Amino acid sequence: MTNYLIRRGFQMVIVVIAATIAIFLLLNAVPGGPLSGLNVTADRRARFTPEEIARMEAALGLNQPIYLAYLTWMFGEDWLDEVGDALGNPDLNGKLVITGTWADYQTPSCQDVGGTNANAASHLKVPPCSRGIIRLDFGESWKVARGVPVTEVLTGRIWNTIRLTATAAFISLVVAIPIGIISAVKQYSRLDYIVTTFSFFGISMPAFWFGLMLIIIFGLKFKDWGLPYFPTGNVVDLRILPGSMGAFLGISAGSFADMLLHLVLPTMMLSLLSLAGWSRFMRSSMLEVLRQDYVRTARAKGLRERSVIMKHAARNALIPLITIVVFEIPGIFGGAIITETIFNYPGMGRLFIQALSSDDWPIVMAYLFISAILVVIATLVGDILYTIVDPRIRFA
Repeated sequence: MTNYLIRRGFQMVIVVIAATIAIFLLLNAVPGGPLSGLNVTADRRARFTPEEIARMEAALGLNQPIYLAYLTWMFGEDWLDEVGDALGNPDLNGKLVITGTWADYQTPSCQDVGGTNANAASHLKVPPCSRGIIRLDFGESWKVARGVPVTEVLTGRIWNTIRLTATAAFISLVVAIPIGIISAVKQYSRLDYIVTTFSFFGISMPAFWFGLMLIIIFGLKFKDWGLPYFPTGNVVDLRILPGSMGAFLGISAGSFADMLLHLVLPTMMLSLLSLAGWSRFMRSSMLEVLRQDYVRTARAKGLRERSVIMKHAARNALIPLITIVVFEIPGIFGGAIITETIFNYPGMGRLFIQALSSDDWPIVMAYLFISAILVVIATLVGDILYTIVDPRIRFA
């Protein structure tokens, strides 16, 4: 197992490097360059000056050859400057082969001694010397939160997304697995028909339509009917309105209970959609396992039916489901774009759409980079879980 994890570790590093190359090249292949759309939709007060755009190009390494720009984005300007100073200028003309002198491509802020930017001129102090995404320095936001470090923007949203998606995933798993098992064991029963109908309804139902129906019924109609109504947006309320569910339960604004109350409708939407697909998938997997020879052998040996179902059949039926569920790990970070948009929930999915629509490439690139890492981790977690649920699987 140890040798397998070491091999997978090297493979994961290679896959992540390939993903970063693809992310950087695709976003820099935008016609006119990645900065071309900054001033297209901006009003007069929000427009960037040519000096500000030049500093952004320098911070992202866009004033360098493409391969050197990628290395700057990955490892930071200060590390590359140190490497360049150590290499010197090896050819007769005092130029590095292909790239020119390192000073030609150093950003003004990084030409300061030590890259601290402490003694640079006032008009050169923004942005500071990039430390590279390897050290989780994704630069500063251009539009969504102008001038704020991307790490701070992500930190402000990621916990909202984790609360929402992790809660929905947990509820879906806890309900979907037992429903799928029972539906398979009691095939063609009334319960099986009910579960199958519910699954088809959940799978075929458009997410945006279901979210709007939840808002209309539990938010607007409950209010019209004089019933305590649920909040339909944001993370917490600034103040509890009379007639709301928060006022009915005596919840104070901004409290933990208020936050949980705001999770009810978006979690209901997310969990129902996942629940429908996962329960159907678990049922199909369980039906296939119940027909296997080792299940019939276990029954022939006189084992109790409950032991046959839970110990022998259910564990093996979980293997295909694990493949699907582990890829919820990137989703827990990435958020639910449609759900967060409908419920005006400030999470990662909504942030990604905002960054894309406003050409805020530092946020977009940080989002894609972290998502790529989580996808690779999810595949490794899935392989490890296979060995837990199926003792026949061993990675030597």
